[in-house]
Order: sequence, then C-alpha cells, then structure tokens
Amino acid sequence: MRSFREYLKSLLNLTLGGSSGALGIGTLPVEKILGEKRIGIIAGSSSFPLMLARAAQANGFSVVACCHKGETSPEMANIVERAVWIKLGELGRIIETFKSAGVKQVALAGGINRVKLFGVKLDARGMKLIARLKSVKDDIVMRGIADELLSEGIEVIECTRFMEDQLAKEGILTSRAPSSEELLDIEVGVQAVHALSAQDIGQTVVVKEGIVIAVEAVEGTDRTIKRAGELGGSDAIVVKFSKTTQDLRFDVPTIGMKTILSMIEAKAKVLAIEAGRCLILDPEEVLDLANRHKISIVVCPQLKREERGRVYAN
Repeated sequence: MRSFREYLKSLLNLTLGGSSGALGIGTLPVEKILGEKRIGIIAGSSSFPLMLARAAQANGFSVVACCHKGETSPEMANIVERAVWIKLGELGRIIETFKSAGVKQVALAGGINRVKLFGVKLDARGMKLIARLKSVKDDIVMRGIADELLSEGIEVIECTRFMEDQLAKEGILTSRAPSSEELLDIEVGVQAVHALSAQDIGQTVVVKEGIVIAVEAVEGTDRTIKRAGELGGSDAIVVKFSKTTQDLRFDVPTIGMKTILSMIEAKAKVLAIEAGRCLILDPEEVLDLANRHKISIVVCPQLKREERGRVYAN
C-alpha cells in the first residue's frame, strides 16, 4: 500500500500552478437539486455565503437566507430574494422562515465565531434539541439540526453543491514547490489533524521541523496561524484538512485571502489542503498574493475512506 508520504512526493511530478484556471463559479444542471427552484441558505461569516447565493442564482434558483446578526455580511440582503436576520440559537425561527417560503432544501455556508456560542440563549426548539442530544459537540449538534429540519420536510444539502469547481484540485497551485523537509512536516500535520478530530478539535495544525506548534481550537484558523508565528517564528507549515468525522453538509474546510494574510503575518511558508474537500475563496487573488510572498500552496491527494482515522504507513 502506498504511504501518504509517497502520495506527497508524487505531487512534485505535477505541473506547478496548474489548477488555478479551473477554479471559479460554474453552472451545474438544475436536476442536481432534485428539481427545486428555491434554495435556502443558513449564512454565517466570510464571503462564502455570498458566493454560494450568487452561484445558486446563476443556476436559476431564487435564494432565501437566514443571516446571523454580527456574522453575516449585510450585502447578503441585497442579493437574495429574502433575508431574515436571526440571533444564534433561534432554530425555531429558521424552520419557520424556510417553511413559510416553501423552501425544501437548504445549505449551510460560512462560519460562526465559536467564542460567541458561550452563553448563547437557545429558543424552545433549540433547548429541546440539545436536551435530546445530550451533547454540544459540533458534529453531533449539526446532525441533530439537520434531523430537526428534515422532520419539517427541509433537507440539508452539501454547501458545495453549486460550487464543485471551486473545490481544490490535486497539485501545487503556486510557483514555489515545497521542499522535501516541508513535505515531511505536511505529513506530520495531517496525522495530527486526524488524531485530534475524534475529539471534535479544529481542522488546522501548524508544524515546524517535525513539531506541532499550534492546534486550532475555538479561535479559528487565522488566529491559530498567528499564534504559531508568535510561538515558533518563521517558516512554519500550515495544514488544513477535514476531520475524520467531517460531514460536508455542515462544514467544509475553506481558505481565502485572510488565510494568506495571516500566513504572511506569521511568516509561514507552506499551506497544505486536501483535494476535493477544501474550498478556495477568491482563488485568483489568493494565488497571486501567495506567489508574491513565496508561499507554497499544496493540494494533497484526497484520502481514501479507509485511510481516515488511522495513522499513515511509514
């Protein structure tokens, strides 16, 4: 069986910068969404909800969005058919909004600052859900929310459904390739992400010279990268991979301009992500900025299902 290290080494045989041209919003057959002509978005932060809304509209769908106050861009209200502003924890209002609009399928897009979840006031429906689940782990809660929506005839679909051609494709996207030493650090980082993911810990680790110097917790990817720069100095390797339990309906790893700016501030040199399981927001700008600062972006081969959750062979 070929080891993950051999997978990484095989990347060096791929064309540098060869995948950027394939990144961009495309048009998918409307049959992909079971014939529905209206889609719902539960929107968080970043430009991702905006991009998803525009991609859905490009496919002929109208969009109804539940936007989180203090997280979602105000621009969302200007581009969708209907935007309803909600507070964290208002599950009942989300369901009511989509049911009244005749929405049968919804996607979740954008993050929520996890620190803001502390002390959040749940509505009656949210309180009943948490009491039934007896857990506040992300994956369990999100599946519970999906089941609650489905009980009302609303299906949660993958947030990448309209944006499949913006998923990262295997190869080295930048003009600089990683060194053999940097490839070894990528391997260490991927193993660390998968070892930690069973505990519902974040998607990002930062490695330097074989040592993990920062692990993402509630602070998010950008702050993790900056903290790594403070702790380990320059030339670190950032690895952002999906967790072993990752359900792409709820959370797809995403990088964008903020990721690269954080790496520049921390003086990190390589960003490794997983093919087919990571979205690149504003890809042309991201690659241009990375190239100008000699940052290597490596898209590693997607791990097979049986490889998730176990330590890779040496």
